[in-house]
Amino acid sequence: MIPLDNNLQKVIFFTNGLVGVGGAERVLLEAALYFQKKKIDVIIVTFVLDDVSLMNYKHKLKIVNLASFNYFKRIFLLRKSIKKFKPNIIIGQSSLDCMYLYLSLFFTQFKYISYVHGSLFWLENDFLKYALIHKQVFNKIRNSVVGHKQFVSKKINKTLFQGLFYNLVALVEYFGVRKAKAVIVLTKQIKWEVKKLYNKNSIIIRGCIDKKLFNYKPKIKIKKRHNIKNKTVILSVGRLDYRKRIDVLIKSFFNLCSNHRNLVLMIGGKGPDKERLTKIINEPKYKKHRDKVIMLGFVKNDEYFDYLAGCDIFAFPSWTTSGIPTYEALAIGKKVIWTTEAEEPILKHLNVYLADPTVTNFTKAIEKSLNSKLCQPPNLREHTWDKYFGKLFVLAKKVVKKDTHMV
Repeated sequence: MIPLDNNLQKVIFFTNGLVGVGGAERVLLEAALYFQKKKIDVIIVTFVLDDVSLMNYKHKLKIVNLASFNYFKRIFLLRKSIKKFKPNIIIGQSSLDCMYLYLSLFFTQFKYISYVHGSLFWLENDFLKYALIHKQVFNKIRNSVVGHKQFVSKKINKTLFQGLFYNLVALVEYFGVRKAKAVIVLTKQIKWEVKKLYNKNSIIIRGCIDKKLFNYKPKIKIKKRHNIKNKTVILSVGRLDYRKRIDVLIKSFFNLCSNHRNLVLMIGGKGPDKERLTKIINEPKYKKHRDKVIMLGFVKNDEYFDYLAGCDIFAFPSWTTSGIPTYEALAIGKKVIWTTEAEEPILKHLNVYLADPTVTNFTKAIEKSLNSKLCQPPNLREHTWDKYFGKLFVLAKKVVKKDTHMV
């Protein structure tokens, strides 16, 4: 039986796959670590695991990999794991996780809450958004964000079987999100999308900063390492995916090189868009300045903050309403170029430069930042991991105590 008091004793963090290195993965791992430090018995359960995604958390957390790609087997194995561990609560990481939890927990008393870091519209290849259940809100959501219109097709070609499958899965996912005791989102945009898609209210909780950034002393001098001591460094670190729009940053950078001869662009990360980005850099028209672009590859976790500390401007053209690296760069005292798709309370700070995610507008934003003085960093002490997960911890305790839907 599940404990009936409000003491949070055992928690499962569930994700259908833990395979990449990104913001959602960091949120999951940091949250599990926070709960563990609160003397909670914590395990992470997943169906697919790539050790690379664990970063420097690998030996700090207990992880159960159910290692299955079969949908029916996944539901059976997840149900078995939950009944064996007997958690007070399960914390999912997406709307798809809600679907798996919904199906796995029939005729049980177990409760779950879930993040929805990005709705179906932020997941370009998630075809559930095209299901009939979302038809009435599809265009309204698609037209609400530049990136949605850029990366989400108006319609897709599908067979009769695929259409039936997507509609069935979308229906189950809908009930899965509805069944969650609480849904947690990062921004007002995602809150609005969740309401439109599932008729479900959600709770905004923000925060993503390691406290040590407020007084960070770099161990490595990045400019010295790369022999660019007197250069102005623009930095981008993240997965090289075309939805991150690093091509926009590269072209904007080259637009500025003639008038700003001391500029250097550093691009950290790896991913499927690397080959295309390399081809852009090597285009004949950029020959004169291509040596000013440094492809760093994967930036080690223990050097990441050093690269932030060593840059002058952090550029973030990514298709997202939020972004952990942008907050980290601001906390460490850097200027940030951010797209107008962002929805964060910090956007009006003088060290933030907003631009529509086009080459013309990003070029103007970088130019403006180069010609502006660096101001005092914002006070971000309310945006730390501890503050963020402290709120999640309180929410989880409330859900354990009250067996009611928080809608």
